[in-house]
Amino acid sequence: MHRKINCFLFALLIVGLIAPTAWCQSVHSILSKLDQNYYYPQNQGLKSFSAQVQWELLDAGSGSNKFLRQPDFIFTWNQNQDAGLGSFQLATGQGAEHRFEELSQQINPFRESIIPITLAQKFSDFEGNVQEVRKNQLLLKLNPRNGGDLSFKLLVHSQDLVINKLRFHQTRSRHSPEKVEGEFRYIKLEGKRALSESRSQFEIEGQEYTETTRYRYKKVEGIWWVHRIDQTIKRKENILQTLILRLSNFSPTLSLKP
Repeated sequence: MHRKINCFLFALLIVGLIAPTAWCQSVHSILSKLDQNYYYPQNQGLKSFSAQVQWELLDAGSGSNKFLRQPDFIFTWNQNQDAGLGSFQLATGQGAEHRFEELSQQINPFRESIIPITLAQKFSDFEGNVQEVRKNQLLLKLNPRNGGDLSFKLLVHSQDLVINKLRFHQTRSRHSPEKVEGEFRYIKLEGKRALSESRSQFEIEGQEYTETTRYRYKKVEGIWWVHRIDQTIKRKENILQTLILRLSNFSPTLSLKP
């Protein structure tokens, strides 16, 4: 159940301070500026992409500190895919077809970590307002136009043009996180920002959890890719799950330059 929060974690995290003064820029103009400052592989002339995915889960229940290898997947992405997200399929010869649904629930949230959709795409069905909470700090409040149960608050550094913190809240959730708070760290790739670490806190049915996710990058055929993701989820100080995901055999198809 904890995996459901990952699909939100590439672009968001919190602040509860709200100032009374409004900001002259619109929410979507700020999201557009943020997108221009973030590194997106698909903006580097990418038409399609595939990579092999190997992943391991810590055997936390046994106390052995051993990692258990999971069946390999193939991640694929195409510029014409709906919603801009890639997809996972079991690699050939894994013999785990009977577990596909279970495994997919665990690994699908990482689609956006590999090739993230833009903020403009993510929030295309949201509306909201902007407030200046302190010097160089803007608070974006976003609510769904269709009356959905997710709302977001993003704390944006207006000079660095990054999202530093975020909060999102679900009003009709039960087994999903009811509210999530976290913060981001970035590195620069080709002069643009890429996520290097996210830390979040959330609640499920009154229980408090923390999640830390770290990202490593490598350059293949002129494009920077996430090639390793390390994620640990804790309840208080007890480790519930540690996951290591590695990508290899990168196969990008690029548009021909004129």
